[in-house]
Amino acid sequence: MENIKWVAGWGASISYTAQNHADYIKDQTFRYVIFPTMNARALRLHFSNLYGTESVTVDKVYLAQRTTGEFVDPATNAAVTFGGRCSVTLPAGGSVVSDETPFAVEAGREFCVSMYFTGPTQLTTGHSNNGPYIKKYFGKGDWADKACVPLEEYGEGGPYVFLHTIDFQTSDDCAAIVAFGDSITAQPWPDCLARKIHSLGLTNRAIIRKGIGGSRVLLEYGYRIKRHWGEAGIKRFERDILQAGADRVFVLHGINDLIHPGSSRYSPMSELPGADELIGQGYKKYIEIARRHGMKIYLATLLPCPRCLAGDGVREETRCRVNEWIRTTDLIDGVIDFERAVMDPNDPKRIAPEYDSGDQLHPSLAGAARMADSVPLEFVVG
Repeated sequence: MENIKWVAGWGASISYTAQNHADYIKDQTFRYVIFPTMNARALRLHFSNLYGTESVTVDKVYLAQRTTGEFVDPATNAAVTFGGRCSVTLPAGGSVVSDETPFAVEAGREFCVSMYFTGPTQLTTGHSNNGPYIKKYFGKGDWADKACVPLEEYGEGGPYVFLHTIDFQTSDDCAAIVAFGDSITAQPWPDCLARKIHSLGLTNRAIIRKGIGGSRVLLEYGYRIKRHWGEAGIKRFERDILQAGADRVFVLHGINDLIHPGSSRYSPMSELPGADELIGQGYKKYIEIARRHGMKIYLATLLPCPRCLAGDGVREETRCRVNEWIRTTDLIDGVIDFERAVMDPNDPKRIAPEYDSGDQLHPSLAGAARMADSVPLEFVVG
């Protein structure tokens, strides 16, 4: 590669870890599987301790090619360093970027990031993407540079701790697409889109997932038990889209603003926004931020959700008004019509049975694949 640049090739959101995970860990190895859609000759890793109240030390970080399951090929190990040192301390509320680490990445060939913590380590900052393509492993002891992590428990649903973005040193025709949103985006449709890109032989685009389950556009939760649902979208949007080499953002966000109010004492009905509020204070702010940074922005329509039918119907009215605005506004670069992609033609206010995970909110894997297929290719490569 003669002309090279740094482009984000993998990402997860920065949030609080859920309270169902341990407050502290020690003597623990985490291994994360990364599916790349671009080639690279070097990587740099971003770590955050944004919500920590104590400094934490990452004792070892290794890159290696994955073989199968939790296994890697130790002959491909590359130690990640920080100012030339193998360990790094993340200050409370702070972040660190690794040194440039020579490591050959081939699009479509999975590799692993393995981290070891001697501990005790406060586990506050992290995020739990999930779905059939998400593979995370952890085990007791120092196994960061070993072939296998002897599993205490399979960690698919566990959090990505501290690590949130990986930049690829790649060719200058590459670019990153940020997928921004809530739990639907923290689940498989971005994975399906990444695999579609790979199946088409495209090696110059990456999908960077910045979705947080429970996230709302306008508001957030102050209670610790709900804080893993993240900061309000309008507060985190700029931070999350400003990734190396990112030139556009796909936004699917807003359903939680409609279905959360009135559902618990943590979100009273007074928090329910109208369509004008969600559009004016939410989506238009997203658009303004993206434009300020020279990025394209594509909005996705909100999926059918029977929970919006509860009460006096104002939620469903708002959802429909928001979707109509998304389809007709000239402020964006394009519409991703996820609603029409997955709706039941016999009952348009519901997700089609073959695309429903079973909760009439989150799509199944087939639904996620349908969503990915509905993204116009020109939005990806244009």
